[in-house]
Amino acid sequence: MNMYYNYLLHDRQNLYSLLLRSGRLFQQYLVDAYICIEESRLEYIRQNQKTFRTKFLQGLNDAIQRGDTNGRDIRKRMILPSSFTGGPRYMYKHYQDALAICRVHGNPQYFITFTCNAKWPEIEKYVCQFPSLNAQDRLDIIARVFQLKVISLVKFLRTHKPFGEVAAELYTIEFQKRGLPHCHLLLWLTSQYKIRYVEQLDSFISTEIPNPVTEPTLHKVVTDFMIYGPCGLLNPNASCMKSGCCSKKFPKEYCAATMFDKNGYAHYKRRSVGYVFNKNNVDIDNGYVGPYNRVLPLHFHAHINVEYYGWNMMIKYLFKYISKGADRIRYSIGKTPNTSMDEPSTSAPQMDEISNFVDSRFICPPEASWKILNFPIHHRNPPVQALAVDLQDMQNVTYRDDDRVESVLQNPVSKKTTLTEWLRNNRQDPSGRHLRYVDYLSEYRWDAGDKFWLKRTSTKTPAIGRLIYIHPSCGETFFLRLLLSHQKCCQSSRDIRTVNGQLAATFRDA
Repeated sequence: MNMYYNYLLHDRQNLYSLLLRSGRLFQQYLVDAYICIEESRLEYIRQNQKTFRTKFLQGLNDAIQRGDTNGRDIRKRMILPSSFTGGPRYMYKHYQDALAICRVHGNPQYFITFTCNAKWPEIEKYVCQFPSLNAQDRLDIIARVFQLKVISLVKFLRTHKPFGEVAAELYTIEFQKRGLPHCHLLLWLTSQYKIRYVEQLDSFISTEIPNPVTEPTLHKVVTDFMIYGPCGLLNPNASCMKSGCCSKKFPKEYCAATMFDKNGYAHYKRRSVGYVFNKNNVDIDNGYVGPYNRVLPLHFHAHINVEYYGWNMMIKYLFKYISKGADRIRYSIGKTPNTSMDEPSTSAPQMDEISNFVDSRFICPPEASWKILNFPIHHRNPPVQALAVDLQDMQNVTYRDDDRVESVLQNPVSKKTTLTEWLRNNRQDPSGRHLRYVDYLSEYRWDAGDKFWLKRTSTKTPAIGRLIYIHPSCGETFFLRLLLSHQKCCQSSRDIRTVNGQLAATFRDA
């Protein structure tokens, strides 16, 4: 099991040749190597919880009144920050970014699933050098090729415009446990290319087998990559069969024309009369064809499923689906300790987000290979920037263990946030007073180093602003966030609480 460790210690020059001879051993090596890398990163985060702390300014003032003058005296629970790729906070941050894009550009029009094809010429050309291996034995090569294909797909959508002019895109890379990586991509189009009539959808999405005589190339690509199954009555023993039915609901019902149901789901034209081809000695018709665009499979020779979501109301579910993160399961094995009623109860255990993430995590070889190569698992364009929402003297402050709290409070830069500087900028620069706080990035950009707003010289691709999430139980901060979504020309906290010329006592009253 640990054979390659012995080679690494005693005969490093033969390690690579050993891994090439055994595909299963190489996959195990990838997983173990990534676990070591991830454990090192998590250990750094764990060890530096005490080095960098974050506390509200008001909390620091309270700490001084209690006599706590050192940073190490002010505690917080152990967290896994959003900067850790793949963590719960990381994925939730990107879910909020997707909602911010949706606020500006509306519902995404297309949901595209792009699956890696192990028979791409780039992969086969490399693997053929090692006759004892197949493509899935070299997941590092698959990861490199698929990363280039994903970049090429995004560029193709923007330059060749098979659906129209692209306004924004967002994608997440996911990994099958025993299969290949795939990409979930959301596509926003400019207003002139949005679907306004049902009939327009037939020009972009098809669910029928092409004519093998007039379109032989497209017919071969669709029958090779876009056919599901067979399953159902044609193959009751298929892996997708659950309780006698296909879990993916194939074969699909026939539909004479494209239509939308009451929830906005598209039912594509799938006629019962069409072309049939034989697969595994079974005749396959249009009921087993996945929705596809006629241009994309021809160009990329891969399974590219295309769904229309422009009229769908389940947008939050869609964003959560592509931001759900890695598969995980949590469980605990133990016994209840025998404690008497007279024994004092122990305090509740500290919340440890790092242990919760690690102990319930599943890592597969494709994911390990992808992350060892440091490829991104998330991409969005245009960029999204989070905007602070904080009450007066309640800004987040970062400081070290050995910092004196008085020096932190006396540092004017520590109190600056995007919100405080928005108010100050409105007092000094009247040209941006017509903008809401959440829209300020359309004409200004935030200098994170010196913490001030700068006028944009170009507004061709401005960033999108989003207010940080505030739970309703947070009281005044939650109502401040609501007001910031509407108020303009604010130069102070009083202006935010002023509605129709009347100053309210609290943000809740306003």
